[in-house]
Amino acid sequence: MKTIICNHKMYLTYDEAKRLKEEMSLIDLSNIELILCPSYLNFNIFKDYKLGSQDSFYIDKGPYTAEVSSYDLSLRGIKYSLVGHKDRRKYDDDKVINLKIKSLLKNSMTPILCIGESKLDKELMRTPEVLKRQLEKALNGICLEEYQTIYIAYEPSYLIGLDNALSVDKIIDTLDYIKKIVDFIGIKNYKLLYGGAVNSSNIKELLSDKIDGYLLGKSSVDINELEKIIKCIK
Repeated sequence: MKTIICNHKMYLTYDEAKRLKEEMSLIDLSNIELILCPSYLNFNIFKDYKLGSQDSFYIDKGPYTAEVSSYDLSLRGIKYSLVGHKDRRKYDDDKVINLKIKSLLKNSMTPILCIGESKLDKELMRTPEVLKRQLEKALNGICLEEYQTIYIAYEPSYLIGLDNALSVDKIIDTLDYIKKIVDFIGIKNYKLLYGGAVNSSNIKELLSDKIDGYLLGKSSVDINELEKIIKCIK
């Protein structure tokens, strides 16, 4: 079963989110694991779906203005959270990302760890060392219980928001490399996803048994795009 994670970012107002929810009710979601990551304000609209947060804070309670803790999210039934997304890495270093993953696991939530190289990293052929560093630091000291899982989404930061994704062969090669690192670290239960310019025009070329799922951004809030992507994956 493929996983589709929809990161709504800050695209939808309350009324737009309600309209998307109504339109999504007509889509056949059988044999698909769909996880929605709406804004905090729109959680209640999508309460009938598996919900994830776009971020979370690693301290349970305290004087942290505008933060939302994984502890509080878990009490509200949120089961997943993105961590380390490119939009957040400008504020969070690897140590903070590691603390957030530990907090999510402690609070019975599933982390969706986003990793990826920049355009400069790619040009300087530093992708392998960048991904290795991100994984080793994010997963440092992580020990999963048998029932716990981590989702790892490879998302080249320079492709986010664009129309052209990597070739499926390049994605598979990179995911194979990621798998070797994660296995060496000792993480047993994980899924490998791809994100970065995934849309209805290229999803057919991106399908592979070696890719467990896809992280969608802007295409996840366009009902026509989303429906076509889901149909193709199914």
